[in-house]
Amino acid sequence: MRKGLRIALATATGAAVLAAGAAITTVTPANAGTTSIARADVSIGTPTFTDSFIPPSGSTTIPFKASIGSAYVGDKPPKITAVFYKEGEVTSGTGTAANVTQLSETSGTKPTEFSGSVPVTSGDKPGKWNLKITVDPDGDAAAETKGPFEFTVAAATRVTSANVDPDPVYLKSGKEVDVYAGFHLEKFGDEKITDVRLESKDSDDYYSLATGLEADDSYHDSTSMDYSTSAGGWQLRISISRGTKKYSFVKAFQVKKSGSSKAKSKITLYASPSKVTKGKATKLYGKVYRGSKAWSKKILKLYFKKKGTSTWKFVGYVGATSTGKYTKSVKPKYDGYWRTTAAATSLTSGSLSNIKFVDVK
Repeated sequence: MRKGLRIALATATGAAVLAAGAAITTVTPANAGTTSIARADVSIGTPTFTDSFIPPSGSTTIPFKASIGSAYVGDKPPKITAVFYKEGEVTSGTGTAANVTQLSETSGTKPTEFSGSVPVTSGDKPGKWNLKITVDPDGDAAAETKGPFEFTVAAATRVTSANVDPDPVYLKSGKEVDVYAGFHLEKFGDEKITDVRLESKDSDDYYSLATGLEADDSYHDSTSMDYSTSAGGWQLRISISRGTKKYSFVKAFQVKKSGSSKAKSKITLYASPSKVTKGKATKLYGKVYRGSKAWSKKILKLYFKKKGTSTWKFVGYVGATSTGKYTKSVKPKYDGYWRTTAAATSLTSGSLSNIKFVDVK
């Protein structure tokens, strides 16, 4: 863009020429000596990209940064837009809008960095993508578009051939069972395994495994399970980091115990205080177990039976935490008895808590 400076020249109006040696009087317009704001040529730096890869599932973004220089001289920053083209798309088309964080100010003639991101989903194709950036200064200066800037989008991280052997795992009292885990990591970047474990879906029971890979990026490790291990649904969980992203891949398997088709459950119940004034609250609390472990996030039912009656009435639900603990504040109107229950599942037997009497004054 050509640099220019519009100058408003003062013109003499109402001048009176008198006799030789006399003064000349002029009237100066109000805008004399002022100039319009000058605008400089726009420069757009080559963008840099991070996390430039397809996600294994769902959607995410590929962040980028670029800079502009001499975009304007004035009191407003320019408007910045960007469009991108996926693998195989013609860059002469309109493209798809990218996200751009607008500037609140610039640093004059020095380059000013801005950021943006390109949306990407697991259904997109890896390959050569392109980005165009447009800077539109405020006022009568023409918009400037640079690009396309080509960048490579790598394939998604993938875990294949994941398996647990044996499946199901059958546990016997007094014996240990060796359990083997394996998978193959398809690497397309700087993927790193951060954690591998066998974990129960129904409790906080788990076994940590090694995180190292073989030379061919395959994985093999094992652990031993004994009869104290929680029965039910389990999974092999593989946690992987790549750039600033973190992913988890899972493979389900079952753990069963001989002699019992279901794990046993147990609930404890306490009341504090056990004597209250009518209208005041008492706290009912306890813990729910699945086998010898906490029954994580189990939903319990709370019941009340008025003194002198024989019918238990449902009061409401109360949820256990990840450690199996639960608490419920109630304001009893009558003397009576309280208890909680845990419903059975396909893998765990149901149970009733002990009964607590609360005396209302």
